[in-house]
Amino acid sequence: MCYCHHGVRSLHASLILGAAGFKDAVSLRGGIDAWSQLVDPAVPRY
Repeated sequence: MCYCHHGVRSLHASLILGAAGFKDAVSLRGGIDAWSQLVDPAVPRY
């Protein structure tokens, strides 16, 4: 799994990894910021 602050860079990283043969590469949509808001507010926002 790839993740970054807002999800844009991790999306590109997962596409690159997928093209390199890592078929299970995924990106966390919305990044860590969305995770903190929607799933786990204990994760600090920055």
